[in-house]
Amino acid sequence: METAENNPRYGGKLNALINLSQLGLQVPKGYFISEDTLTSLWIQAIPELIDLNTTLSPNLPNYETILKRLNQLNFPMELHTEISDFMLPNKTYIVRSSGMMEDQASTSFAGQYDTIANCTTTDEIIAALKQCVASLFKPAVLTYWQTHQLDVQNLRMSVIIQEQVSAVASGVAFTINPLTNNDRQLTLEVVEGAGEQLVSGLVTPEQLTIDWFSTLESTTHSQILTAHQLTLLQEQLLLIATFYGYPVDVEFCFSKDSLFFLQARPITTIRRKINKGNWTTTNFRDGGVAAQPCPGLMWSLYRESWQTTLEKFLIQNKLYDSMNIKQLSINRFARPYWNIGIVKEAMSRIPGYIEREFDDELGVYKNYQGDGYKSKLTVKTISHLLTVATRITKTTQQQRQTAAQQHTQLLKLYNSIDKKIQALSSTTNQQDIEDLWESIINDAYLQSEQTYFWQVYVNTVQLSMKKTALLKKLPLAVFFQLISRLGEVSHVQPLRELYEIVEAIIANDKFKQEWMTNSSVEINTLLTKQPHRLDAQRIKSFQATFGYHSNRELNLLVPSYSEDQQLVVDLLKDYVDHPEKIDVAQGSFSQTLTDEQLEKLIEPYISKWQRAKVLKDIKMLRELLWWREEFKDISTRFYHLIRQITLKLGERYSKLGYVLKTEDLFYLEKETIRSFITNQLSQESLQKAVQDNRIYCQAYRHFVPPGDLMETTVSPEMEHLLANKQSSLAGIGANDGIVSGKVRILLDPKDIHQLQADEILVTRFTDTGWSHAFGSIKGLITETGGVLCHASIVAREFGMPTIVCATQATEKLRTGMTVTMNGTTGDITIHKGGC
Repeated sequence: METAENNPRYGGKLNALINLSQLGLQVPKGYFISEDTLTSLWIQAIPELIDLNTTLSPNLPNYETILKRLNQLNFPMELHTEISDFMLPNKTYIVRSSGMMEDQASTSFAGQYDTIANCTTTDEIIAALKQCVASLFKPAVLTYWQTHQLDVQNLRMSVIIQEQVSAVASGVAFTINPLTNNDRQLTLEVVEGAGEQLVSGLVTPEQLTIDWFSTLESTTHSQILTAHQLTLLQEQLLLIATFYGYPVDVEFCFSKDSLFFLQARPITTIRRKINKGNWTTTNFRDGGVAAQPCPGLMWSLYRESWQTTLEKFLIQNKLYDSMNIKQLSINRFARPYWNIGIVKEAMSRIPGYIEREFDDELGVYKNYQGDGYKSKLTVKTISHLLTVATRITKTTQQQRQTAAQQHTQLLKLYNSIDKKIQALSSTTNQQDIEDLWESIINDAYLQSEQTYFWQVYVNTVQLSMKKTALLKKLPLAVFFQLISRLGEVSHVQPLRELYEIVEAIIANDKFKQEWMTNSSVEINTLLTKQPHRLDAQRIKSFQATFGYHSNRELNLLVPSYSEDQQLVVDLLKDYVDHPEKIDVAQGSFSQTLTDEQLEKLIEPYISKWQRAKVLKDIKMLRELLWWREEFKDISTRFYHLIRQITLKLGERYSKLGYVLKTEDLFYLEKETIRSFITNQLSQESLQKAVQDNRIYCQAYRHFVPPGDLMETTVSPEMEHLLANKQSSLAGIGANDGIVSGKVRILLDPKDIHQLQADEILVTRFTDTGWSHAFGSIKGLITETGGVLCHASIVAREFGMPTIVCATQATEKLRTGMTVTMNGTTGDITIHKGGC
């Protein structure tokens, strides 16, 4: 390909070929005509198109008329000369479209535009160019265009002229198994000779499935491709997958042993279907662990703590018959999923359980209508339901009685281990570092995380039992008020401290001038040189107290605030530059609701003789929610310890040459590291495991996977009904209030500084690293999450209207739009002319 940089106006196909070429992969030698150049040549032949702004006109000529007009059009001689100069004697060429909206993440136009092969003269290529352009207006293309409501201004294309490779074998490869959703398999369809036979369907292709990291000589056999060709294809397809960061569909061919790539495009449809079980990332995603690819160490930690704690909870509370509970988590698309099928089976044994309410609280995809399954009191079930209720009541009482003691013990353990890690040095014996690492991973971490998960399970069950009864008496908006303003939850405290540091900076004229006129990097340098300044001292104090937090909590690869002062300076600098955010935030910190306020909220709806019981239930829910956040804070602290000790071990291993980089250990499951420590795994195998898991995470880093995977199929009628229902712009209310404001679409915490005061944040999910911005925004809309997720709880502390599960909100809304959101009903209204 001619050297070029990516340009959105080139179209997906041309940009893909540029990418593949820059990756060092072979693509057929080519010449391209960019969209703007080509459009200027043909647009005058279709004057009906020139004046259109956004939508197609019914007066547009039909395809045959447009093709006739284009064939009568004379392209300039300069173009003939350039094409002629590119062509070589005795070579055959293929002319291919690259529509502006072709091969995109949400629009493929697969096979709809024309490709013209076997061109040998300049005139044939010019004719092929015109045919390519005309294919923009084929009936099927225009129907696709209107169905997707695409802007007519993008009804354009670039065209690529390439040498036609004499192929001995051709094929299509998927970097995922599209039938089973196996995310570590390549799926190939291969034919002998040119790929046109595959596209036309004239030949039945050979179908092959290759595991990403397998050795092919002994595992995969092909009648068409050699083991060498398969290995080469495997290596280069994984390179392509890691480059894009999402599943791709690739066209390739072999000319003898030379591998050429002809096209790469996103796989636009990933099914929720899975072979066995029903799985979800809910809460994992919104808490952060499944918000982005989860490297091996984090996955193995979550897998063990989730399995052991949930098993114990289900068995202890008589929620599952068998003592041998199935696998409770899996890893798909480099994200942990938990077994919601088993959990729902258990929840169905709880009095008052309604499947729809449970799904709404967590933000789970619903493949049914109505309320779904509801637990019923019958002669056959009453005995067991009462037994379950009694067990859960006892478990809840025990958790409430011991929560403070457990919290104190875990905080003491955290401080003790933190001191041990800080005492490690370059002279510390390797065995001592390994022993401390194992002690934290296998004992301290499990103690902390299992306590947190236990609290989550108690909260989930109690909310399921109490919410239905409460909502029969109380409006939903009042219910949200009753479970908000819990009082100084841990994740609000660092935000308050940040704001107080900003106020101290602004109050000092010298500091204020320096912070406002220098970049954050220059400020950090200044503070490092003058560590005794008040602002420097306040930042050091913040790092000592809240340094276990980070911008991406639950991602062990991301530095904690204690590691890098620059991270804290960046946060403060944003607020110094935008003091209006602080002004908004000051009114966001709310006082704890008193007993009198709680009673006043329920007074209009609850009779006098019922109030004591209702208040008791509400106070219990509030207490449980508060402890959930406290144990979430403890959990965050222990992940900080895991990062610190793993960095120490990784630093030692990299110096010894066991691994290439300090952070390599984060890509290994804890069992793999343990095997190496105990001499059961070679250095070569250790490094291979790092490489494989790094590739796996990289290959899904830009992918937004289905949040729920299901074994049960959904009928076409139900799919259509659900799709129509989810096409409306609405979600599930998670905190009451109606506000209007400008929308800010953000997909990554690194862009959080773009938020302006009083905007409405719209995002896919909320990592805990978002929390520091909650005080200065007007509302929160997410595509995932639930009433019980961390973001909803923190948002309620700020009194911020919140909507979760607003499907495709980041696509249907645009930054700058004005919307009104109702945090009770989940309704979102776009104001016309508000962008």
